[in-house]
Amino acid sequence: MTRRLILTASLLLSFILMAAPALALKGPKITFDSREVVFKDVVEGKELTAVFHFTNNGDQNLIIGKVSPSCGCTASRWDKVTAPGQKGTVTLLLDTTGLGGSFRKTAAVATNDPSNPVITLIMTGETMGRIKVSNGRRVSLKGCLGAPITANTTLSDPKGGKLVITGVENPMSDYLDVKLTPAKDGKTYSLDLVSKATEPMDFAGPLFLKAPGGPPVSVWVVAEVRGPFTVRPHEVMFGTIAKNNPKPPQRSVLVKKACADVLKADLIDYNKKLFIVERFWQKQGEELLLVVTPIVENLPVGPFDQDLLIQMGQRAFTVKLTGRIR
Repeated sequence: MTRRLILTASLLLSFILMAAPALALKGPKITFDSREVVFKDVVEGKELTAVFHFTNNGDQNLIIGKVSPSCGCTASRWDKVTAPGQKGTVTLLLDTTGLGGSFRKTAAVATNDPSNPVITLIMTGETMGRIKVSNGRRVSLKGCLGAPITANTTLSDPKGGKLVITGVENPMSDYLDVKLTPAKDGKTYSLDLVSKATEPMDFAGPLFLKAPGGPPVSVWVVAEVRGPFTVRPHEVMFGTIAKNNPKPPQRSVLVKKACADVLKADLIDYNKKLFIVERFWQKQGEELLLVVTPIVENLPVGPFDQDLLIQMGQRAFTVKLTGRIR
């Protein structure tokens, strides 16, 4: 009798194990024909349409709840419910205005397929702008304050024909001068950029070249205007410190030589009743590390906001020291 029960139990277990894979297949199952669309010979400013076809190979309705493109330049539409055995599509619309050169855009598709809850669709390609920029559409300016900081590039028609540019929109006019000069042959323009910065700073942004027959063509400008030295970070945050903390936190400020021949910190000024600032040369005349320690017992309860002044010659920089005492 016992032997017969064991045999029956074994057969029952075998049937359960054989049925398990079949049970695992229950539900919706999405299968895309392709997850990537490649575009060729794209003229900038054109709207591209990528259609991704899929099939529901499961035995329950497939639901696509959301499609999330990676950037605002992409719109989407899709079949929200697809019956078993039926086909559907996800369509992505890409605005190529401002996309210069190679691009790669993605969209995340959220489904109720348990094996594929999120699927990434990809659009890649390369745009050919209506205006060719000789050094690429990213122009860099870098230099020292007090000396001319300039950049130049040549603009032309990608097909070698005549080029007409009616103007340049410059959102960075407070920091950057732009001059556009046409060549006598009518085929090229010289684009000259000059920094107007009066203090050490970094700035970046687009210029928009206006030409007939289409949207403006963007050129991205990145500028680094250096002073005699650099300071990092610009703000030191201590967080919340207990009044009775025997070991208050320490923070570091790194001062590095930039345009100066030698780094000389002529003046380091701060409230000596509230902070201790120790100096450590990492590289003599090049890198100076400042270690800042708050004197907790002298700081009042509540938030604090103090200054650490670093001066070299005629240039000075202020680092904020912030935190809270409880």
